[in-house]
Amino acid sequence: AQIEIIPCKICGDKSSGIHYGVITCEGCKGFFRRSQQSNATYSCPRQKNCLIDRTSRNRCQHCRLQKCLAVGMSRDAVKFGRMSKKQRDSLYAEVQKHRMQQQQRDHQQQPGEAEPLTPTYNITTNGLTELHDDLSNYIDGHTPEGSKADSAVSSFYLDIQPSPDQSGLDI
Repeated sequence: AQIEIIPCKICGDKSSGIHYGVITCEGCKGFFRRSQQSNATYSCPRQKNCLIDRTSRNRCQHCRLQKCLAVGMSRDAVKFGRMSKKQRDSLYAEVQKHRMQQQQRDHQQQPGEAEPLTPTYNITTNGLTELHDDLSNYIDGHTPEGSKADSAVSSFYLDIQPSPDQSGLDI
């Protein structure tokens, strides 16, 4: 699975994998490792509820370490061997969720953005688009009844098949 699509659970930066049991970035992985190696005790100069994000993660070590522990980072969670099927399925589901969220963000129209000039068509259960019906309606309204263009165009669009899915091919 592409774990990198899931942001760091500590600061939200780009993750690099599962470290100490949690999906984290390299920065939070190193911070947690150093704090555990030195048995560091940090103190918070504020109210122990500092925001930990990509830009502010280095401002309060106490709150950052507390967040690491709160989301489940542990020295004992160093992974040996392969993930169980349940862990893989859970991780796959999370990756898919983040992909869908990213696609939704990418496809949301910006205010003032123009509508597409070409219509979009849905794929039907047999894999053909619904273009034929729309085109037939157009032709029926703009050509004489029974013209050769009507049947020729209709049969042409009935023969169209979508391109095979090549997303899984390495090019």
